[in-house]
Amino acid sequence: MDVSRLAARTQDDLRRRNLFLRRGDTPTTLEVRVDDGSRGGFLIGWVKQEPHSFRPGHRAWQSYARSAINEPGYWHGRVRGRYEVYGGGGEETIEKALYEVLYAASYGDVLAASEAGSGRSGTYVGTIDQRQAEWLGSLDLPEGMTHLGGGKMRFTDIAVAYFRGGPQSGPYIDATHLLYLDPMDDPYQLTREGDA
Repeated sequence: MDVSRLAARTQDDLRRRNLFLRRGDTPTTLEVRVDDGSRGGFLIGWVKQEPHSFRPGHRAWQSYARSAINEPGYWHGRVRGRYEVYGGGGEETIEKALYEVLYAASYGDVLAASEAGSGRSGTYVGTIDQRQAEWLGSLDLPEGMTHLGGGKMRFTDIAVAYFRGGPQSGPYIDATHLLYLDPMDDPYQLTREGDA
């Protein structure tokens, strides 16, 4: 399994989420990890080639992703989380299986705990659609989001960390500070205050 042969889009998706791959405990297992500042990164999921669930004699790539976003305490610190199977009977390609991990994994609590422990503090700002800004500003979680009016939003480092570790199936922020609210819409650029 040569990870350098992954499709360019898959490699770009991993890079934009500050994720990297590492060989697992078997030759057909590939771990997906996030750089959280710890040695070796934090495991958010893995893909593994296994017998296909519905097609005897065939093999498929099965996806396992960390599910923590609905765990009590997720929005207030690091939680244990659990790893669940995604993608039904498996995927034909490793790229599709990796996408399932990105689509489902939640690890914002890990990044927020790392950010809180860093001692840094700061904020990000960006102007987004007015209705979406009103919606985000009305949410209780994550804490640290403020609608400043006219679609301008401010996010604390901790709020950004929660969005960075959000599943790709919902709103998330990538490593270049792009805020993705809807897969059908272009993302919004956030800027760290003081960096402009």
